[in-house]
Amino acid sequence: MNKTVECGRNSLRGSVISLRALSTRKRAVTKTAVTPLALTAAGILVLAGLISPPASRADNDDEIRTLTVDVAQIGSTNAQNDVDAAEGDKTFSRGDTFILGGTIYPGGTLPRGKADNDPNAPGGIGMYRMRGTYTGSPDKVPIVAFATESFSLPDDATTLLTDGLWPNEGFSAHRVVLGGTGRFRYSVGEVFEENLGLNKDGFCNLRVTFRLRKSLGRHDF
Repeated sequence: MNKTVECGRNSLRGSVISLRALSTRKRAVTKTAVTPLALTAAGILVLAGLISPPASRADNDDEIRTLTVDVAQIGSTNAQNDVDAAEGDKTFSRGDTFILGGTIYPGGTLPRGKADNDPNAPGGIGMYRMRGTYTGSPDKVPIVAFATESFSLPDDATTLLTDGLWPNEGFSAHRVVLGGTGRFRYSVGEVFEENLGLNKDGFCNLRVTFRLRKSLGRHDF
């Protein structure tokens, strides 16, 4: 009788231990199965936020486009107002203002140094206009003017406008691209302008390299 009771007690104790063990194993399985999945999902969300930019930034606003043209300034288009009226338009000094035009050619067309190219020669791809104020005498200083330039490519419906320091013969300068019209609408950037030398008219041959991108603040109407 006592043995039977003892066996019953042992059997009951064993059942309790088994249930506890089973419960422990279930919790362990649950932790193993659920926790890594939860962490993985959270990790994917974090990585997605770091790697993928917002949809509003997923455009080509930062894409740089390069364009190079040559310009031959035309002497007959030059008009100059002198601070010293006795000076004449064959020379210039600080404060003199001017405006002149030119012919735009494909980049790499014009030679360097003193050249005899005709700035009215055929082969042009556009029209050039420049207005500015001389900042000093032309005695081989790197910068001779502060000027605005307009490049019509191929006509006045499609233009690029630049501004800034303007280089003397044999020198170069970085200038700002203010904007454009037509296919250059929303374009901004920087231009590297080289003064290659003088043409047949005694005015400058230029090589102009544009680095353009779309304006980030543009508004499409």
